[in-house]
Amino acid sequence: MALNLAFRWLGVQGVELRCGEQSLAIDPFFTRPPLRDMVLLRRVQPDLEQARRLLPACNFILVTHPHYDHLMDVPGLAQQTGATVFGSPNTGRILALSGVPAGQFQLANPGERLSLGPFEVEVLDSRHVTLPVVGPIFNGPVNPHLRPPLRLIDYRMDHPLGFAIRVQGVRILVCPGLARPTDVLFAGVDWKPAWYRRMLAECQPHLFVPLHWDNFFRPLDRPLSELARPTGSNLQRLRRLAAEASPSPQFLIPEIFQWVDLSNSARPVFRHAPP
Repeated sequence: MALNLAFRWLGVQGVELRCGEQSLAIDPFFTRPPLRDMVLLRRVQPDLEQARRLLPACNFILVTHPHYDHLMDVPGLAQQTGATVFGSPNTGRILALSGVPAGQFQLANPGERLSLGPFEVEVLDSRHVTLPVVGPIFNGPVNPHLRPPLRLIDYRMDHPLGFAIRVQGVRILVCPGLARPTDVLFAGVDWKPAWYRRMLAECQPHLFVPLHWDNFFRPLDRPLSELARPTGSNLQRLRRLAAEASPSPQFLIPEIFQWVDLSNSARPVFRHAPP
């Protein structure tokens, strides 16, 4: 029996939402080049075959920001699936120089509301953790003369976005800058404890799913491992903060690519078969 609403974690910050036959992906990223490719400034070709296998069909793609671990596989996926991509100006520039037709990209500005099939999406201002020393390397304008394949430092961030999504009466908040009441909260692990305490108190989610905790330099054919972060944040700390919150949400670390039924966001159900 088909699920009405479900999600699966795609690794790193990637999430796919499925409602009926409609699919919305957020930051799908599968290539996972090793750290040495960044250090040595190598040009890296996205793994199109792997992306096609792991996300064979998609209607819409939302991009929170255009760093490589969020955007690298999006141009190929857009071309393979015909999905429309929504994101910042830099996201659009990188898609264009990667050969994605202009009609498949739509600029997403904070405050805009998008009707994407069954998904009602509000574009939000967001924040990105400060990158000491290397921030100027990964942030700023995109070189208009770039030609693919790109170096990892060529995926430069301009303005990070978050998304408030409502589908079948379920409220989903993805990488928000400011809190708002929600049923499901997807957020990264880079922030300090005070941020999570405030976010959980003001959002009061039924379900809290941490993102971007895994080592994204490690390929998908190896077991996932947690990435040590300069802020000291980790899954154990987030689980403790969620347990301390009132009301305390369910803290869920889903298996990668495993479907979770969100038809009742207060009691998610694991399913191995796609909806």
